[in-house]
Amino acid sequence: MHRRWFGCRHRSPTGRSPARFGRSRNASGPFSRDPYTPHPWRRSASLTTGDPILFVGFPAVGDFVRCHSAIQIIAARFPDRPIDVVTSPVAAPLARLMPHVRKGWALAKRHQRPGFGERSRLVGELRKENYRTAYLMTSSTKAALMAFMAGIEERIGYPQELQFGLLNRFPAGWLAHLWAFGPRKTRLFEEVCSIASLGEKPAAGAEWPAPRLVVDPAELDDWRQHKKIDADRPALALYTADIENFRSWPVERFISIARDHHDRGWAIWIVGGPREHAGAAKIRAAIPEAIDFTSTPSIADAMCQIAASTMFLGVDGGISHAAAALNVPCALIYGVNRPYVHGPVNNHVRFIEPPLSTPSWVKDTRGISETRVREALADISAGIAN
Repeated sequence: MHRRWFGCRHRSPTGRSPARFGRSRNASGPFSRDPYTPHPWRRSASLTTGDPILFVGFPAVGDFVRCHSAIQIIAARFPDRPIDVVTSPVAAPLARLMPHVRKGWALAKRHQRPGFGERSRLVGELRKENYRTAYLMTSSTKAALMAFMAGIEERIGYPQELQFGLLNRFPAGWLAHLWAFGPRKTRLFEEVCSIASLGEKPAAGAEWPAPRLVVDPAELDDWRQHKKIDADRPALALYTADIENFRSWPVERFISIARDHHDRGWAIWIVGGPREHAGAAKIRAAIPEAIDFTSTPSIADAMCQIAASTMFLGVDGGISHAAAALNVPCALIYGVNRPYVHGPVNNHVRFIEPPLSTPSWVKDTRGISETRVREALADISAGIAN
């Protein structure tokens, strides 16, 4: 069953409304004018100010967080048009933390099952909202069919799978994108931004915005009080992912880093979900004072854990994208040549990769030493202190 939920309209730290969030008052800023001139193909002349926009995002947490770059581009171009999102039930609570998003729809995606009943019910709900434009980030034919059946007049995206005929407006250069493979294939961050800008590049001196998540300070204070967290004590958040996965880092090295910080008075928090249970159990066996948050029932609660931490040490995964979007200083451990394609694009993230001289028999992230991670965290700590 799909379920509908509503996110509240957040205000920026400056008190401005979400519709104006990200629009600079400086005339030279990247959003002072519209640098993303829309392509004229199939543009409907009947669209007016205030017409709602439906944004169909990815179901995975990390991919959905990256979609916020595209949402910011759309909001900068259409500041008076509300934006609603469709994503999975797992990722849906994150939309409440995204500036510019009015509300969202959660749709369960079952592998190799059409889910026509759930989608039909959601189509009926979408029709009531009178969406006039849909941006489709996914290549799913079912997602495009859903937008078509909901009567959404303008359906924008890259035509992939069987989406021809269901989408009626493509970004410039869509054909070259369709045939791009291997190193020429566009990375996900650039792809979603290209859909949102209809293939136009940012104006000179401007960049596509990095994803951002904002936890309400009052909500964060309530979380600290409920969990009896000392706000004055620094906390290191650890994200191990599945310790048997190739993207993870040896758990004994996590323990060594955690013990160093614990001995210096830091709180140690282990964040994540069920896949991180095994790593959390081993860390707590070595450091009983470490707090295991991996049984947190809500991803919204997990965002409070990360937002309240002082530093974040993690590996390749969706939670690391969320930590970067929450503006927490991050040291992220990635495999060779993976950060550019798979890593967050936020400026405050420091990536640690195995050196190119790593012997071939040393697999995955095991070529990253504890010394390099300690140095990265020490640099981040020094920056925080300054």
